[in-house]
Amino acid sequence: MARPVRKRVLWVTLVVAGVAASAIGVAQWAIHRAQRLRPVAPIDRNSPEWLAREDALARARVFLPERPDPAAHDFSRNPKDVHGHRFDREVRCKYVPKRTSGTTPKFDCALEDGDVVKVKFGRTHEIQGEVAATRLLSALGFPADYVSLVEHVRCDGCPLSPFRMRQIFEGLNLAEWFDRHLDYGKTRDFRWASVEMKFEGDAIEVGDAKGWNWTDLEAVRADRGGATRAELDALRLVAVLLAYWDNKPTNQRLVCLDQPADDPLCHRPLLMLQDLGATFGPRKVDLDRWSATPIWAADTAGCVATMESLPYHGATFKPVAISEGGRRLVAERLRQLTEQQMLDLFRASRFPNEADVGPPGTGAEAWVEVLQKKIHEIADRSPCAL
Repeated sequence: MARPVRKRVLWVTLVVAGVAASAIGVAQWAIHRAQRLRPVAPIDRNSPEWLAREDALARARVFLPERPDPAAHDFSRNPKDVHGHRFDREVRCKYVPKRTSGTTPKFDCALEDGDVVKVKFGRTHEIQGEVAATRLLSALGFPADYVSLVEHVRCDGCPLSPFRMRQIFEGLNLAEWFDRHLDYGKTRDFRWASVEMKFEGDAIEVGDAKGWNWTDLEAVRADRGGATRAELDALRLVAVLLAYWDNKPTNQRLVCLDQPADDPLCHRPLLMLQDLGATFGPRKVDLDRWSATPIWAADTAGCVATMESLPYHGATFKPVAISEGGRRLVAERLRQLTEQQMLDLFRASRFPNEADVGPPGTGAEAWVEVLQKKIHEIADRSPCAL
């Protein structure tokens, strides 16, 4: 009788798994449909809030106030965030219920001191891409969120599969019930997860207008203290190098580093990239396709940086002529990186190896070779006309 019982248990398990998978699919469809159909409130472009955003955009910078020395950057360790945290092997935190977004499994989690971090987990190359991309941007002097890769995240109160489970209950309009029944006496472990702390500075947003698109860079004015043409082109060129294809406005952020309480205008606005998981591809961390993705548009006499070969899912980056000053600025900073730093970057980010076998990080040499090739494309080409 044991064998029929085992068969029935197996069939029941398969049916339950199928129902769960269907529920997840229905929930995802319902959530995405609701997001697409959600009415977007019109923006009053004469409102004080919008005019303040336009003023901040015109004066925005793209580099950190003090540019670091790329050659001195330690890629082998997780970064220290604005509060001095440096996460190493283990992080313990308390689950924070929050509405789900996107498709990558993630959740918010509160540290012992009250700071809230975003944890991404699961079998996705988005984790490796975001870790490496933020570290490279920081080394070059651009602002970036602080993203660490840790071996264990211990989450108090995390339900089983926290992202998918809450997504299902959101689709059933039962999220509040789900949150009320969380058990903070239970702890769940997540291996090789990323822990993200936001870059300092408040986001400048007006209603549903969040982030910025790449055409907004045309509004930045160097004569008002904003970034120069060379600095803007440097940001564009690094985005192309990373194959940062999912560059819709919400994946960029306009932040304020300094706004006195008695002043409605931001004193130090800064443009930055965020949500950098869709990099080193296109898609996410694909060595062959990253190697085959060009920096420059073909059949053009000028220096036209392009992402035309990448998938456009709401992306706003269009082919743009890069100035010689921008090309030289990026080249000078990239050339300061040593081969050992590049190896540390990909090893510490646990990039998959060339054949996608063996322990992550063991194929770093192949990734370094492609990065060096792309640096050569930028640094050793003929001068740009602009």
